[in-house]
Amino acid sequence: TVIAVTMVRDEDDIIAQSVGWMLRQVDHVIVADNGSTDNTRRILDGLEVTVVDDPEVGYFQSRKMSALAEMARVAGADWVVPFDADEIHVCTGSIADGLMGLPDNILVSEAALFDHVVTGLDPVGDENPVRRMSYRRAAQAPLRKVAVRAVEGVVIHQGNHSAEFPGVKHPASVTDLMQVRHFPYRSVEQFVKKVRNGAAAYAATDLPPEAGAHWRQYGQILEDRGEAGIEEIFRTWFY
Repeated sequence: TVIAVTMVRDEDDIIAQSVGWMLRQVDHVIVADNGSTDNTRRILDGLEVTVVDDPEVGYFQSRKMSALAEMARVAGADWVVPFDADEIHVCTGSIADGLMGLPDNILVSEAALFDHVVTGLDPVGDENPVRRMSYRRAAQAPLRKVAVRAVEGVVIHQGNHSAEFPGVKHPASVTDLMQVRHFPYRSVEQFVKKVRNGAAAYAATDLPPEAGAHWRQYGQILEDRGEAGIEEIFRTWFY
């Protein structure tokens, strides 16, 4: 059994695509809704997923995703696939078949991450960002994403970029099973909302300043310069 887990907040423009895709790839999906105020929860309630409420504003992603991984293990998972609401994980065949076909000694499947970007060539009026944002950066992102074998006590690190298993110093892994297509910044309006939520979520933690540093910086720009400052960042770096 392969179960995917995610924590989401205000992702109503992409949640149907990302979770809907994952439902076709694995046996079940568990979603923690972190107090969404848009249509995210209504969309999730229409999908065959398990939704749990996460009322804590603070972005303690490692702790929360590790708890979801444990929930999946208790529910019978052999593998857990942590994912973000703005990601599409792709595999030759289904993700479940790929993971369940790995040797028993493999504890981690690492996946290269590729960022998709908005361009002036995107079709106008297409509300599906996964279909609309067909262009991606040529180089993969510096950090990978992981799927993990469902072991009691496994810790998913911040960002879902790595994992730690109790009593295992160097968990055996594979790197060629999956890729992740990432659609983080889909419009100026969505980026502003993401900055507002991200800055508030990190401000509500006791994590060191380097954790979520870009969200903290963007939040300060939003406070100092308003939405025009965030639009400038979007146009300069993510368009």
